[in-house]
Amino acid sequence: MAQTVADTLVGVLERIGVKQIFALIGDSLNPLADSPRSSSIDWIGVRHEEGAALVASGQAKLTGRLAVCAGAAGPGSTHLVAGLYEAARDHAPVLVLSGNMPRKMQGVDYVQTTNPDLLFRDVSLYTESINSPEQAPAVIHHAIAAAYAGRGVARLTLPLDVILAGTNGDVASMDTLRPRPEIAASAEDVARIASRIDAAGSVLIMCGAGCHGAATELRALSDRLKAPLIHSVKGQDIMPYDDPHWMGGVGMIGYGLLIGAHRNAARRIGSVCHDRSRKSRLGARRGKIASRRPSHCS
Repeated sequence: MAQTVADTLVGVLERIGVKQIFALIGDSLNPLADSPRSSSIDWIGVRHEEGAALVASGQAKLTGRLAVCAGAAGPGSTHLVAGLYEAARDHAPVLVLSGNMPRKMQGVDYVQTTNPDLLFRDVSLYTESINSPEQAPAVIHHAIAAAYAGRGVARLTLPLDVILAGTNGDVASMDTLRPRPEIAASAEDVARIASRIDAAGSVLIMCGAGCHGAATELRALSDRLKAPLIHSVKGQDIMPYDDPHWMGGVGMIGYGLLIGAHRNAARRIGSVCHDRSRKSRLGARRGKIASRRPSHCS
């Protein structure tokens, strides 16, 4: 039997290591749901499409690899949006597959009609419709590459008649569809940062999501520099809250007890806010929610 566009899409996902597709089945997704039967990918049914988006977001954040969710035409796709903001704001690579009406039914007030490309524009790095079998391989490649390159949401609209259609095309440059490589600081950058820390009278270390898996190293750095550790919003689970090095979070979503902890630390190691202090951010983005200055600092 000829390979369909749905088969091509599932085949690409299998080759790049996707293990599950999280979705709530609907008529417009039937061809897509059939294709995993001949692959190693599991179709995981959910009770609500928002749950599919949240599960995919969590999987992508934990593994760093592409996760996939899907919703049928109309409300099946609109329900995905709320959950996808989790992936978008936390920079998790997620591919969203939206079922849609056959092309001949578009523009004629067909049942459950939406404009998914417009609907998903705010939450997606890339959103596009596959309008022909010939177009499918290139668009599939662009979507997956965008999710990995930008670490966010990429979305494809899949008209029912298109994903049922046969295709002989194959997705090129598969080796490029992978997570971004880790980038290490140069020796010059490390030396410059070390000199600034040495020149500071006291040091406060803010830890972000990039510090996951480095709790042992953070404790050693904290001991060596006599520097307390605080966290950004996405760094709150780096180490246990009862760790003596760990002083909590700051910013709009921080908590009041940390202000007293900052003051205690200031008395131990010198003011964390005077001219010769240094706040070091490790693996954290600069932003008012993640790293707004505590209110007791002038």
